[in-house]
Amino acid sequence: MSIPGRLDAAIAAAPMVIAISFGAVGPYAERVRAANIRLVAQVQDRASAREAQEAGVDLLVAQGTEAGGHTGGVGTLPLLQIVLEEARVPVVAAGGVSTGRGLAAVIAAGAVGAWIGTPLLVAEEARNSASARARIVAADETQTTLTSVFDRVQHIPWPAQYRGRALTNAFVRRWHDHENELDHHADAAREFADGKKTENYEVANLYAGQSVGTIRAVMPACDIVRRINEEAENCLRRPFLAG
Repeated sequence: MSIPGRLDAAIAAAPMVIAISFGAVGPYAERVRAANIRLVAQVQDRASAREAQEAGVDLLVAQGTEAGGHTGGVGTLPLLQIVLEEARVPVVAAGGVSTGRGLAAVIAAGAVGAWIGTPLLVAEEARNSASARARIVAADETQTTLTSVFDRVQHIPWPAQYRGRALTNAFVRRWHDHENELDHHADAAREFADGKKTENYEVANLYAGQSVGTIRAVMPACDIVRRINEEAENCLRRPFLAG
């Protein structure tokens, strides 16, 4: 799904990197490279990894289905192995990596790092609310659903293969697998809009990955990153036990 003018605005801001996800990279790659900006592509299967490489990306992000928000249907570990087989550029892993152990695991597999999102949803600096952060801290790894409910109720035309992983709530339990009904259900749309306004997270969506089960507390972003980094270094330096 491409929004007209958004890439132009991103290029005009002259960032170091532009990341493109959920669609063909080729139509946009030449413009990004011409602006001397590094190009990153998030991929969800072998075909999209191949297409992104042919387009000339500088980095591949292998995004597994454990990720929060919009994602594909292949798990991070099998996908990472597939993308690493294809890769002629560096690869990072995304989806379910939230601790230093997870980061060490994907580095040991051949990734150069990890693309981490869900742990930072509970950073003090996160652009959400205290009630959203509390809800995420309270959730466990079984309490997410990969669903198109929230796109359909808002009439957002996401491609069907990229559903969104969100915390499970009453609205998801009511409408998941009944999304077609939402196209003609004005009461549900009003309920959802009201839920967003009032931060009623039994109705409104909170996109988050399965790694919510590892999240224990709200803290500054720098502490989250430092903890993950230090734990990964300790894991990678630890000798394997003999015997």
